[in-house]
Amino acid sequence: MLMTAAPVKDTPREARRQTRLLGWQGFTLSVPEGWELSGFSGSFDEGYLRVDDGREQGLELKWATEPKKTKKPLDVEVRAESYLASLSRAAKKKKLEFESELTPLPRGVQRTERTGFGFKWTGDKKAFGALWHCKETRRVVIAQVIGDRSGRKGLAGVAESILASIENRDAEPGWRLWSLFDLTLELPSRYQLASQQLMNVYLRLSLADGMDKIGIEQWAVANVARRDAYLDSWVEANAKGDLTQARSQVEEASVQGHEAIALDGGLAFGQPWVQAFRDLMSLHVPATRFSARAWHCEPSNKIYLVQSLRPRRATDPVEEIVARMRCHV
Repeated sequence: MLMTAAPVKDTPREARRQTRLLGWQGFTLSVPEGWELSGFSGSFDEGYLRVDDGREQGLELKWATEPKKTKKPLDVEVRAESYLASLSRAAKKKKLEFESELTPLPRGVQRTERTGFGFKWTGDKKAFGALWHCKETRRVVIAQVIGDRSGRKGLAGVAESILASIENRDAEPGWRLWSLFDLTLELPSRYQLASQQLMNVYLRLSLADGMDKIGIEQWAVANVARRDAYLDSWVEANAKGDLTQARSQVEEASVQGHEAIALDGGLAFGQPWVQAFRDLMSLHVPATRFSARAWHCEPSNKIYLVQSLRPRRATDPVEEIVARMRCHV
């Protein structure tokens, strides 16, 4: 079920503040309230993530997945030393002073499935971090919290609490937490992120498992955006995901006590069926079944749409995804 973030205990005053949960590509972590996702790239297997306060402090997370079969065991110490050496070379090119130190893996970061080291460095900025290998996910992770080179604003304490909160495997087998900005939900882990649109008033996540697709859309300031429009008409006019490729019947429904609609159908006539025929000719089972739930959550003042476009015999995941969502606190 959904994880929650709580105030950090037994840390310096600067780090004892409200935190928020972030979930991305199989990672979950707690960051100070006000920090937001500011950069990302890559995929579940290899990628980069940055979360920061928009001013001075931020977290950088890099990961890569080791092959199932390797010629020799991974030497984590060599990998950590190599990383610090690369930072030193980059600083030297910029004619900057640079100091670094490799340390034991911080206690808060330690897990039975991890082997690794901690580190800290000072150059034009200051950072506290850790590098570890997870034997269960085969991920090599580099996490570092960066701030002013003076270490002001309790950088060491902030880094300690954030690094200790990082988990790099799913809490519940088969389900993966996604949490960014003010959208939090769990999705079946077999789906991989295909595309996204992240704006202040609109969020969209599109994921796929082969021809089986799911999409999540969230609109903020719903009372202003929707005005007096019927929910089904408004969603149809504003959706940007697979709903645009579908034709469906609409029924009134309820989601967590909110006004909602349930949609069920298949592909729209025209180009969607042309694409389905092409998929079939390329030996793929085309996605021809569509279902969705959309609702207006008044407490959060948001409109949500959860949709699935899938092959006819594939399991419909919409109801369980919706049941696991928390649209307001």
